[in-house]
Amino acid sequence: MRCGTSTWGWKHIKARHGWNSTMDRKIDAAIWSGDPNGRGGYSTYANQCPRVEKFRTIIGTPAGTNDLLTAYKVDQRAAAGAVRC
Repeated sequence: MRCGTSTWGWKHIKARHGWNSTMDRKIDAAIWSGDPNGRGGYSTYANQCPRVEKFRTIIGTPAGTNDLLTAYKVDQRAAAGAVRC
């Protein structure tokens, strides 16, 4: 991850969403075992039905297409078209 600015990268995540070892683990889990979220990144979901998105990453910064733009906790239902229970 690049250091970034107030609008992307590590500096942005630290200032807007908080940075600690828990955030680091959530980012790692989303990128390596999460599902594509349709926003250029990966998300993790609660194991329930209907699916509820719990954590989102967005990849792609002004400095590079594979850089982490942002990452944050969310509590929203999965996008339309998801499997209904």
